[in-house]
Order: sequence, then structure tokens, then C-alpha cells
Amino acid sequence: MVPKLIFQLCGLQSFAGGEQPLQSTLALLWCTGNIILYGGVLAYCLIERRWLFADERSTGLNFIPFIKSSITIVTHLTVLLEALFARNAYRALELRLSAIDGGLRKLTDAAIEQLHLADRHYRNKLLLFVLFGGLAELGILAMVHGNLQHQAIWCLTAPSLLIIRIKHLHHTYHIDRLSARFELLGRQLTMLLEGQSSGKDSVPQDAKDDTPKARARGPRSLWYDHLLHETENMSRMFRIKGTYLALWQAVLALNDCCVHSQLANLLQNFIQCTCDLYSMYSLLYLNQFGDIFGYILSVIATFTALGIVLAACEHCKDQLSQMGQLLHKRNGDEEDWLTKLIENFSLLLQHTPVYFSLGGFFDMDFVLLKEMVAAITTYMVIFIQFMPKTEVGAQESTIAANVTTSTLQPVA
Repeated sequence: MVPKLIFQLCGLQSFAGGEQPLQSTLALLWCTGNIILYGGVLAYCLIERRWLFADERSTGLNFIPFIKSSITIVTHLTVLLEALFARNAYRALELRLSAIDGGLRKLTDAAIEQLHLADRHYRNKLLLFVLFGGLAELGILAMVHGNLQHQAIWCLTAPSLLIIRIKHLHHTYHIDRLSARFELLGRQLTMLLEGQSSGKDSVPQDAKDDTPKARARGPRSLWYDHLLHETENMSRMFRIKGTYLALWQAVLALNDCCVHSQLANLLQNFIQCTCDLYSMYSLLYLNQFGDIFGYILSVIATFTALGIVLAACEHCKDQLSQMGQLLHKRNGDEEDWLTKLIENFSLLLQHTPVYFSLGGFFDMDFVLLKEMVAAITTYMVIFIQFMPKTEVGAQESTIAANVTTSTLQPVA
């Protein structure tokens, strides 16, 4: 309940779960109002750019804060627009997961409790990140206190920065829910395989033999119990297979829901971190350490949000990897129907892998984080080569002007 409320207040979810038409309408109106509001904020930034992003050394603009602020607000608008237009897709995903939960409850009575535990774990993670992100932005505001121009830029861009970071947590919310259901499915598969292994030697040979002669020779009640047990295991295996296919389709639906917003998010993260690291290098070169902590806080908050969503993707794929390893440790006769179903499910896992992608452009895993860091480092090396160098001891006045107008812009 708490995560959904936070997402609705941020405009990331334009509907309410369940049969709540009034709350859904309010969430839709709130999302639409945010789009109109930040469309006006973007227009204001473009109209008043010569005052907000003025370069005191010349009559032009200081492009670093201008690019950062513009990209941040455009990304925020993209996130809101996708929340509005993908409203029905997210609602269908919620209904799909509700149907999957019904199937899991048929497999085990502990499904509800385990899913609630996963929801509480995510709620705590979300609250901690919101607290950290809010404190980071307040710390940046304290560093730019006293400069009206810098405070104006912070007021225009700080809410957008916080919300597009929470968008990573919104994506993580759906991934964690899928991961919890895959984990629950893996536990049921483990119990099924362990039951098959333990029951292999506990049933007499007469009970395993399906010939009329063996049935007449063995106890009918034991034969019937064994047949009932095998039938129940096969039924559970069919449910596990059907639940996996439903979860796999839910992953594909999630990949289609958040393509544009997450692509815009990654572009904003890349541009912001590149500009912040360049500004940090400029401050270090000029021996000015007063505002460098603001850039550090901004970069840490951005990479933390990105790392959370990528870690969630890796964890979900690990659940499937563990499930595949379990199937290779199965025991059973080759003529056993349950063994054949398990082999069929193993082939299904190989041919329907679970992956998280952004329209085929990027795969959501730690490789993406490594590639982003490598690209930022490459651009940093290029920018540093073209950075104007001055003698610190000889031109103190020039350094002071550079610090005031170029590098000491507020972190957005």
C-alpha cells in the first residue's frame, strides 16, 4: 500500500489497484496535472535561460547547467507521459499477477505470507532510498544557499531528479514482485523433486509394476496410494509449468511497459554523471573544495538508484538459474511420467529464458552499469583534454571567475 501511494504521489502510477474507480480517477488527474505543470517548468527554463544559466564571463550561456536541467525536466516529462499512456498496460500486469497469485495459493498455503514478506522488504528499501534522496537534495540546497539564481535552478530541477530516480525504484517494484514469485515457484519445485527422490525407494516393486499380475499379488491399498501420489505430483508439475509460463509472459509485458521512460532515464543518468564528474575535476584542478560534496551526493544518489534496479534484475535471473540447476539433480525412472514432465520443463526453461530489456537496446544487468562507467570515463578523458588550463599561482583572479561562473553551478 505504501509503495503504491508513493508512486501515485510522484505521478508514476495513474491508477489505483482493485475496484477503486474514485482513487483511479484522482491518480489519473494528478498525473495529468503534473504533466501540465512540468511542461510549464520546461517552457520557463527555455524562456528565462539567459538569466538562469547566464555565464558571467561572457554574454552567452553556461551550457553545463543548461543541458543538465533541460534533460532532467524532459526526462521527468517522458516518465509522466509513459505513466499516462501505459496506464492500461500496467493495470493488465497487475491483473496478470493477481491471477498468478491464485495459482500459487493452490500450490502452497504459505504463498500469501511469503509474498507479504517480500512486499515488506521492498517497502523498507523504497523508504530508505526516498529518505536518502531527500536528504541529499536538501544537502545540495544548503550548499547553494544565498544565491538566488542557484536556488531557482534547484527548485526547478530537484523534484524532477528525485522522481526520475524513484522511477528506477518503480521498475524495481515490479521486478521484485516477479522475483518473489519465481522464488516461491522454485521452492515448490524443490519440494516436488525431493518428494520424488524420497518416494522412489519407499514404494514396493509390486506397487511400481502396473501389470495385472503384480496388482493381484501386491496390496491394493498401497498400489492405490502410490497411484494417487503420482497423480498429485503430476498435477503439481502441470501447475508449476503453467505458472512459470504466466510469469514469463508477465516479464515480457513489463519489458514493453517501461521502454521509453527507462531509456530517457539512462540518458539523463549518463549526461548528469558526466557533467557532474567534469565539474568535480574542475573544482579539484582549481583547489576549490567547498561545493564538491554536492556533486558527490548527486552522483552517488543516481548510481544508487540505477544499481538497485540492476541488482533486482540480476536477482530475478539468479532465481531461474537455481531452478534450472535443481532440474538437473532430479532422480527418477526414465519410464516415469513425472520424470518426463520434469525433463520437458527443463527444456522449457532453456527455450524461454527470462531477461529484462529496454526495447532490445539494452539488457538490464550489471554489464550495462559497467558499460556506462566505461563510456563516462571515455568522455571524461576527452573533455579533460580540451579543458582550458591556467596557472593557479599566477592568475588568481581568472581562477576566481571560473569558480564563480563555470563550476559552481548548483547540482541538479
